[in-house]
Amino acid sequence: MRALRARLHPADGREQDSGMSIMELLVSMGILLVVLSTFMAGVVVMTKNTVRAQVVAESGAEIRRVFQRFDKQVRYADAINLPGNGTGGTRYVEFRTPASVSATGVTMCTQWRWDPATKLVQTRTWQEVVAVLPGWTTMASNVVADASVPGYPFTVAAATPTHPHQELTVSLLAESVQDRSVSTASSFVARNSSVQSNGNADINGDGASDNPACWRTGVRP
Repeated sequence: MRALRARLHPADGREQDSGMSIMELLVSMGILLVVLSTFMAGVVVMTKNTVRAQVVAESGAEIRRVFQRFDKQVRYADAINLPGNGTGGTRYVEFRTPASVSATGVTMCTQWRWDPATKLVQTRTWQEVVAVLPGWTTMASNVVADASVPGYPFTVAAATPTHPHQELTVSLLAESVQDRSVSTASSFVARNSSVQSNGNADINGDGASDNPACWRTGVRP
């Protein structure tokens, strides 16, 4: 009994206190709050970087698909029209694939357009003699203007005696997130074109082909 009393009542008369004071609790909570804040800030930064990288990758994938399509189409073309302006500020280019090399066995016409209002790059292809044109297919989105590129996004180099084939250059600036963007340009040679090709000449210098390929009223975008 004396031993038990000695434990319950220390010799110096002070009660044992194994708890935590309010001050200690506040300090502990403050330290925990700092740790949690630092951790969450790191998670937010990592999430933003992941999303940004994903968006940039997706934009790059769209641009690659556009250029792959151009590469397959333009190489077989026998005539490219000089690029022009459509309604609403759109920019377009069109070219013709002859029946001799067309996958369908008939002469095909192809148009591409970029709309600065919607930021879309779209295309459509039809048989030269078809009465009703097909709708547009979107190939890339978030494509914005690039004032540093004259004639953006389509320019055509005419065939000449020293440069025997027409050449189409496509430049695209895809906007992603914050200050990230994907800018790509590539040139495609129409191997079946020549100086005599429709769409090649612009004698009056008005920026439009004198004898355009695949043109008729209502076809322009």
